[in-house]
Amino acid sequence: MIDIEAVMADFAVRQAQRQTQVVEEIQQLKTAILPRLQDAGITRVEIRFDGCGDSGAVEECACLDAAGAAIECPDVKLQDGAADTAEGAGSEQLQLLGQALEQLTYLALERHHPGWEINDGACGELVIDVAEGTFVLDCSLRFTATDDHSTEL
Repeated sequence: MIDIEAVMADFAVRQAQRQTQVVEEIQQLKTAILPRLQDAGITRVEIRFDGCGDSGAVEECACLDAAGAAIECPDVKLQDGAADTAEGAGSEQLQLLGQALEQLTYLALERHHPGWEINDGACGELVIDVAEGTFVLDCSLRFTATDDHSTEL
């Protein structure tokens, strides 16, 4: 027989561990990403995402220079070990700056808006101000609402 309380307690422990891991990965990525953006002359990054119906994706990653002109995200590698995850699998997947920016967005969404891709979903953007060193996640959560009335005549 399954002990549901033990299962739920185990789930809670695993969720807390995952949240800790996500926070650490976000910090590692932020630390690794900023110098690469500065070196490339990128002053602002706008990463747009959209999701609904149990599916979602990063739609666009725009890198801008000081004049606000779009420039290509360079194919530069992050420093060795900077993107390692707790399982040690991240360094191979996150070697390029563009991949790291996308992964940072997904991790931020997991941390702050889990389920952003479910049902009506959500859309928004992660904005990085390179000079200020700020990362701001703007997320618009969508939902269906009804306004029901019943009147006896």
